[in-house]
Parts: sequence; structure tokens; C-alpha cells
Amino acid sequence: CKALLRGTSLAAEEEDGKALVQRGILTQEELDDMHNNPCWQPHYCLEMCRAILVEAHKVPGGKGLYMDENNKLHGQMFRCFDGIIKLMCDVIGDSVRTRASGLPASYDAITMTSFFMFFILAAFVWSIGIGWMTPVIIGCASFIIMLLIVMGSKLVDPFGYDKVDIPMEAFCATIEAQVHAIDERARSGIIEKFARTSRPRAVLARRATVHIPKLN
Repeated sequence: CKALLRGTSLAAEEEDGKALVQRGILTQEELDDMHNNPCWQPHYCLEMCRAILVEAHKVPGGKGLYMDENNKLHGQMFRCFDGIIKLMCDVIGDSVRTRASGLPASYDAITMTSFFMFFILAAFVWSIGIGWMTPVIIGCASFIIMLLIVMGSKLVDPFGYDKVDIPMEAFCATIEAQVHAIDERARSGIIEKFARTSRPRAVLARRATVHIPKLN
């Protein structure tokens, strides 16, 4: 999704496509096909995830991931997975909408023209009353306003590489670390072990102390 929001491809040099191939998350064939396919690459990945879920539910012998296909819960579980993919698709759409709804191209030109005209005229008007302090006050005020204008222009595109932009690399690294942690727990089987054998002893921590008067 980072590459789409930055207007590039996942296979570009500045993106993480090659790193994903090196870590075994993607194959080079998948990356090349994704790059050559004229579509939004996040939707390509979501379609791949959905195809994997469909194949997982088509295990030979009528067996799904956890239960028979005739079980009523089988369809509900598949609907749950499909709903999660739909939510991710909606998030991608919202991010693209944020990226596309920028300011008009003439915004910066009009703002900067108004900025210079205001402070040039203000120098003549303020010099009558504050004298030699005029350059100091105009310099400080113009610096602050210019900083706000530049920061606002940068925040219009929050998915770039500027320091004020969203730290997308850190977000992606955190999500990948959590996915690996979930995978390690699933491989170790520790959650299933606790689910079958854990029997915490319930201890009454405190008793009720509310006094209920007798009603005569």
C-alpha cells in the first residue's frame, strides 16, 4: 500500500519489493507479475489472500480448515475471513481518497502571493508607529507564518518521505513483526496447549459488603 500511496510500484528501487522477495514473503515471479499488471497492487495482494482462503476451504474429502463443509459454522467462518478482507479493501480505498483529495495546484501560488503582499505593505504601515522595530517584528512574524504555510503544504501529502509525514516504514515493520509473532505462536502450539490444559483456580477475591436492609 505504501507504493500505491506514493505513486510508485512495489518493484521500484526505493520500495520494499526486493526485500520482501529476500525474506521469502513474495516470490520474484509474483513481484514481476504484480509490477506488470495494470492494477492497484494492494488489491492484487488481497485477491491473492482470498484465493488462498478459498483453496484452504477446498481440502479434498469435504474437509475445510477445521470442520466439515456441511457444518453450519463452516460458512460463518469463511464469511468472517471474507469480512476481514473487505475491511482491508475499505482501508485501502480510504487511504487512496486521502492521497487524491489534495489542495488545488494554485493554492501555494495564491498563498505565497498574499503572504508577500501583506508583509511588504505592513512594513510601510507599521514603520510609522514602531519605527526601527519594524524589521524585527516583520521578520519574526513572517518566519512563523511561512513555517505554517510550508508545513501545511507538506501535510497535504502525508505518505511521502518528509519528516512530518506518516512513518509508514515503522508501521509496516511493526505489523510484520506482529504477523511473525502470531505465526511463531501457531507453530509452537502453545495457545492450543493452554486452551486444552489450562485450569486456573478461581479464588474469591472479596465478598459482597453491600448491606441490604430488611423491608418491613
